[in-house]
Order: sequence, then structure tokens, then C-alpha cells
Amino acid sequence: MTRISTIVPTYNQEGYIDAAIGSIVEQLGEFSHEILVSSDGSTDGTRAKIQEWRKRYPMLVRDISEESNVGISGNFRRLFEAASGDFIAILEGDDLWTDPTKLEKQKDFLLSNPDCSMVFSMIKVRQLPSGQDSFLDRQKTLTTDKLRGEDFLADPSMNLIANFSSCMLKTDLVRKLPDRLFRERFNEIAMAFFFESFGPIGFIKQAMSIYHQHAGGVWTGLSREAQLRSGIESREMVLEVADRRHADAIRQIIEERYRKPLEALAK
Repeated sequence: MTRISTIVPTYNQEGYIDAAIGSIVEQLGEFSHEILVSSDGSTDGTRAKIQEWRKRYPMLVRDISEESNVGISGNFRRLFEAASGDFIAILEGDDLWTDPTKLEKQKDFLLSNPDCSMVFSMIKVRQLPSGQDSFLDRQKTLTTDKLRGEDFLADPSMNLIANFSSCMLKTDLVRKLPDRLFRERFNEIAMAFFFESFGPIGFIKQAMSIYHQHAGGVWTGLSREAQLRSGIESREMVLEVADRRHADAIRQIIEERYRKPLEALAK
């Protein structure tokens, strides 16, 4: 039977973690499952809530947290290294899944499309505290279920995935992730371009997860200047790991979408 590891990186998300883990526990399908949760030295009640889930589901939920804070990239690496499944699904600690067959559908897609290196699904974006929901135009307009780097570069953001919590990865390729991807903030854009070099990225045009945008989020909590600097950093990482055929297009996006606006902001 196919084995799936769901990894949950979290930090100071006590207000979200119960809903996140609860939506994983509810997953149904023909697969064996492990849930690995890692609180990255949280200083709130996140770790205590994880322990409650571990006690309720001792054969399913594992807490691999450590007391020290190693940052987002270090936390992802810790979870990836501990995963034993054929596939690895990601749910960030402040997001949740809305479809109890999300894992089954993505598993079936990868088994039916062995040429694909990973798969992701549409996401629903929920603004907090308003609770307003929306979908991403760049995902709504996609017309194929197998994407290449050129499809990602056709959007100025280069980011068709937008959120880790929609992804399922092939574990054998996760084992090949280069150190470069963990040197700064591990991000879905660089990850996607690395995986694309091994085969198309699968896409399921159905929203099965909710991405919570709130002031405490890794991205939405940044200032405009910090977002632009982070954008440059992540796309320079892409430039190093992507197939060389994409290099010129990536450099152009970095210049036009990030360096020039950052220079204008400084003036």
C-alpha cells in the first residue's frame, strides 16, 4: 500500500494548529499515513496542542519538535528527513485542508502520471480577520494538468503554486533537494523549478485547501520593501536550481518586477 507522510511545519500558531491537524486526521483513502509535526521552538501554546493530538492518535501523529528555533528552512529540512512515505504532503500550521479526499486524489494523480515530479491543487485564499475568500486568477486560467517551467514564467510572479499546503511531492526527489534551497527561506517557487527539471508538475484544478493570509504570516507580515527583497532572494535561488533554458526569462523578471520597484521605493 502506498505510504504518505504529511509534514506540518509550525511556529507560534496556537490559534490555527488544531484546525490544521484536524483536517489531516480526517483524510480518507487507500494509503497508509503518518503525520509529522514540528514546532520550531514556539513560545506560545502550539507545542502543547501538538502533544494533545499525539496523545489522541499515537499511531498516526508524531511530534518531532525541538526546543531550539532553527528557522523555516531548518524546520522543513527536519521534517523532510524524518518522512518515510512514498509521497510527502505539506500542510503549514496556519492553513487547513477542506477536502477529506485531498491526499487520495493527489496520490492517484501521481500514480497515474508517473512522468510528473509533483502535484499541487488550486487554493482558496482566506483573508483574516475578515474571513473573505477568493481564488487566484493565475490558477483559474490554467488549462492543462501538466505544467512546465514555461507555464510558471508566463506569470510575472513565477508562482503558480502560491502555497505549500496544496502540494504533494515524490519523496525520492525530495531526497535530492540541493542545500541551496535551504540556505535562505525555503520557498515554493524555487522548489517548483527544481522539481520541474525532473518532469512536469501536475495540477488539479480543484480547491482542496485554505491559505490563511494574516498579519502574522511569513509573507503578508512583511513590509513592501521586505517583500521585494525577499522576492529577489527567492528568485535568485530559482536561477541557481532551474534548468538553464529558463535563465534569461528569470533574470528579466527579477529586474523588472523586483529590482526596479525596489530602487523606485528607495528614491
